[in-house]
Amino acid sequence: MLFILFIPNIATLLFSEDLAGFFVKKTGYLIVSLILLFLPAIFFKKKTYFIIEGIFSMTIAPIEIASLYLNHTTTHFMMIDTILNTNWEEAIELLTSLPTFIIIIALIWVAYYWMLFKFIPNERFFPPKIQKLFIIAIPITLLVGCIYFFRLTRMTYTSEKTRLIDNLVDMKDMIVFKFDKIFPLDVYLSTTDVIKRKADIREKQKQLANFSFNIQPKEENEKETLVLVIGETARWKNFGLNGYKRNTTPLLSQTANVISYSHVVTQANLTSNSIPLILTRANAINTELADTEKSISEAFSEAGFNTSWITAQEVSTYQERIINTCDNSFQQSKLITTEHLYDIDMIPIIDSILKISNHSNFMVIHTQGSHFRYNQRYPSQYEIFKPSFDNSMDFTSITSENAEYLMNAYDNSILYTDFFLSSLIHDLNVRCPIWSMIYLSDHGENIFDDERNIVLHGSLIVTEYEVHIPFIVAYSEGYKEKYPEKVEHIIANKDKNITSEVIFHSLLNMADIQTDIISDTLCIDQNTLKNLSSTYILNGNRMPTLFDFTRLEKE
Repeated sequence: MLFILFIPNIATLLFSEDLAGFFVKKTGYLIVSLILLFLPAIFFKKKTYFIIEGIFSMTIAPIEIASLYLNHTTTHFMMIDTILNTNWEEAIELLTSLPTFIIIIALIWVAYYWMLFKFIPNERFFPPKIQKLFIIAIPITLLVGCIYFFRLTRMTYTSEKTRLIDNLVDMKDMIVFKFDKIFPLDVYLSTTDVIKRKADIREKQKQLANFSFNIQPKEENEKETLVLVIGETARWKNFGLNGYKRNTTPLLSQTANVISYSHVVTQANLTSNSIPLILTRANAINTELADTEKSISEAFSEAGFNTSWITAQEVSTYQERIINTCDNSFQQSKLITTEHLYDIDMIPIIDSILKISNHSNFMVIHTQGSHFRYNQRYPSQYEIFKPSFDNSMDFTSITSENAEYLMNAYDNSILYTDFFLSSLIHDLNVRCPIWSMIYLSDHGENIFDDERNIVLHGSLIVTEYEVHIPFIVAYSEGYKEKYPEKVEHIIANKDKNITSEVIFHSLLNMADIQTDIISDTLCIDQNTLKNLSSTYILNGNRMPTLFDFTRLEKE
């Protein structure tokens, strides 16, 4: 029974990249894990101990195993955030796609509780004298540990914090940091972090009620439309426009006034972290702005534009506040299900809004894109690259042996993105003489691309595959005639190293909105756009990670 409880920790020793190659780290992890496992045994009788461990440890063990399997890391912010943001349809799809895994887990649970109630007596683990010795030793050990970490924080951190309370806070943070990779503490610490983050967002959103960018409404001589399309899990290297070996963008390749940027990275490799940084002036270092300032949509609203939010995605707490300020909104009834709902289903909604609008428009369109399961993102006629998965594709399919199948299904989803964007451009050309559009993905994807064998996204180890994103600018002939200099700079800047931070500033400037909140160094339609050598990107645990743009040359 103790072995069953220790399975997640053994899996961490074998598969976690955090411990790979570090004998001292593995030894320390093993010792601390065993101490945490046996600590409750000092205070409780055997049967009570195993009941408590069964409820608070074994029940959440599948989360740790899944994180190690998918990300080669212990449970962190990304994993818990994904679980808490999963709706019932997604949860049912996941569970039904893992029958073998579910059966094994169920059998282990049954065996554990059968042994517990059949064989375990309700008696103490240790004789009274040994128990008293442990009870005396524990607070002494804790005191020594606290003194060690207190001294370590005093040596590690700068002398800016001299107050005792600040030093104690630093000590607490360091202890948490050291223990946040040890099961089951990692699951509970990550859950606390996600819940706290959601509560902070709700509180800060309330404080934005009276916030204003102080943008004066733009004088409307001619109706204009600007569109921001946020893709999902698309990566730069799989677009035919960018030199990919497969022609995954046959329609966009033949469409006039379409510019594909070559060196754009997202500011975060996880949707929940990336979207707020796309929609606001926040960046990976100054994330607080996402909660203390309003969004690009609300900036356009101040400028007198009719605003719309059309989404095929689940709406987060953060997005819900923004959507409530829009003039129009539409959300597909279900997300990421086996139901045949595709991005193209949003085109009639977009068309109806453009058809009845008498003002300039700003739209945010959030697509399903290439969200896993890839083969559910396109109809059967777009299954061009084979062999691919049929409806049998599930989370057990995520193995390096299936890399070819995964890549084929993924490329088919990119092919469908090409169809959606081309259809959107056609509709804009029909409805709007003067329009411009930026398409970018929230993040990319790992598909067993190199010796690291990483798959999906949101990893703690930021890879070029999950941060190098497609960034496409399109515009009408009417826009080109009205803003020839802007178009000239948009084309000239297409090979500069930039991040998704440019979205807020570029869209406002492309609309020729006059305001002092725009930074010229972040505008793709200005010759002052800064060419970066490196940047910071939030990993799956919301930690800023330095990224050098020379890494993109690998692709």
